Amino acid sequence: MSEEARFAEYIDTFNNRDYEKLVTFYSPEIRLVNGTGRELAGRDAIVDFYKKVNAVASRKIAICSSLCNGETLAAELKSTFTAMADAPDFPSGPMAKGDRLYINSFVFYEIAGRVYIKIRAAIFERRWMRAADQEQ
Repeated sequence: MSEEARFAEYIDTFNNRDYEKLVTFYSPEIRLVNGTGRELAGRDAIVDFYKKVNAVASRKIAICSSLCNGETLAAELKSTFTAMADAPDFPSGPMAKGDRLYINSFVFYEIAGRVYIKIRAAIFERRWMRAADQEQ
């Protein structure tokens, strides 16, 4: 399986919230810096963080493009978060139930032994669609 195909499987696993399978893509010592600059160390920290995010917001990621040289996979991703409840402490900013956040990001995944050892994300575009604005 190519790294790009494995990456598509990883994104599908992430979208389906299959945390047990998700950790198989990560080295135990993985380090992740997400688009807000938050650093997470270790696969348990990453899974715990996204479980909390997914408890208040539905997130779907789409791959725009990706390429890999065998050691680094670069991807452009589009994510949509939909708040299922009020989330005043949401990592990207406060969300009210029904709010949507669209993020276009660039992400680099360093690979060793078919697992991700380091992930770094940068946000290219962030767009809010507030539920309150749509009601007017």
